[in-house]
Amino acid sequence: MEQNERKTFLNYMLEIRQLKKSDIIAVCNLIIETYKKYNHKKSSPKMLKSYLDTYSPKSNDLEKLFAYFKKSPIQYVALNKQKIIGVVRGRPERLVNLYINGQYHHQGIGGQLISIFEKEAQKRGGKIIKIRSSIFAVPFYQKQGYKKTTGTRKIKDLVFQPMQKIIK
Repeated sequence: MEQNERKTFLNYMLEIRQLKKSDIIAVCNLIIETYKKYNHKKSSPKMLKSYLDTYSPKSNDLEKLFAYFKKSPIQYVALNKQKIIGVVRGRPERLVNLYINGQYHHQGIGGQLISIFEKEAQKRGGKIIKIRSSIFAVPFYQKQGYKKTTGTRKIKDLVFQPMQKIIK
């Protein structure tokens, strides 16, 4: 993929590019706000706090947060007018995070980020991409071609649906 990809969506210009160190605070805030809005009902209060603290720029050193993000070599952000509205990150065999600002749901942005992620994962030797989908996101991933691999699972009070997709 070229460094920056630009597409027009509805009434805005979408730019997708690789995550930069300077994006960390905005990405963490996006993850926190989106998780609280759409996934909090499937987490215990203790798990919710633990998950949100992982991404909190207030309680973490930014260098540590950036190092945490760098553990996933595939990382892209979606921007509208220089504002980060989506993020996808992971490794060739696992999608770790996909978050889209709720104002931009159902507009194709998640699908664009997944597509770019899958192409990069394939370039890096990925053949099967696994995810631990939130229950909220299962229908979205199914539309992207992901299949449930088992029933729901629970780790540390977090309920998720294991899914995977074979990429060719």
